[in-house]
Amino acid sequence: MKLELLGTLFLSDKRKDLLLLLIVGPRNIDEIKNILNVNTSAIMTQIKILISQGLIIYEDDLYKLSDIGEVVVKKMKPLLDTLEVFSKHMDYWENHNIKAIPVNLLDRIDDLGSCEFVEPDLDRMYEIPLKIEEKLTSSVHIMEVSSYFNPAYSSTYVELIKKGTEVSLIVTDPVFERLKNEYSSSFKEYLTRDNAKIFVCDCPIRLASSVVTDHFMALSLFYKNGIYYNHAMMSLEKTALKWGEDLFLHYMKYSRKIRELECEKA
Repeated sequence: MKLELLGTLFLSDKRKDLLLLLIVGPRNIDEIKNILNVNTSAIMTQIKILISQGLIIYEDDLYKLSDIGEVVVKKMKPLLDTLEVFSKHMDYWENHNIKAIPVNLLDRIDDLGSCEFVEPDLDRMYEIPLKIEEKLTSSVHIMEVSSYFNPAYSSTYVELIKKGTEVSLIVTDPVFERLKNEYSSSFKEYLTRDNAKIFVCDCPIRLASSVVTDHFMALSLFYKNGIYYNHAMMSLEKTALKWGEDLFLHYMKYSRKIRELECEKA
């Protein structure tokens, strides 16, 4: 019975799509056909299977999930969403260190939703990919966690701060030391503005970077062998923005704020 039920859930896209449709609410047959773009004979075959497995019922000319069906489909959806995240870009996830993501957020990786793989053009190999830079320039606020030095901190980000964009950075000690020592002039200006904040994290940041704004979230991981390449997985979904904010807040708990006076004394 267990294997039969698993097959019912996962071995037919039509059954899967119907169950996910009915978790939203009951539907009549015409609504089901129109939304799923199927004909009567094709979908009725799947409906009969789902009824026989006790997952849906038919009442008052409507098909809806049974009590068991509601429980099962609510559990099924996060798994399907997780598989969707990984399957679209399997090469990336297989070859990068996903264990760098905090456990509680890795458990919510399905929140990333539909992701796009973004990498720079050959003539911009060490710069922010254009797709990300364009979205940064139109953002109201930016929150970034990073363990590597990004030249944009003293160029693109400073210009955005001057425009009024709120920028908050969480970096490692080595990254901060480089910013302070090699880009002191532009970085002092950064620290004197109310809309700019920088924090140094006292715990290891094992991912390369995570950027979240009011428009998008971009996650960049190291390869499993520790090598970094300037590419990222980007998502525009609201659940991904919340996921990115929670990742920022995770590292904020272990970070100290750097103030203007500290840089002047250094």
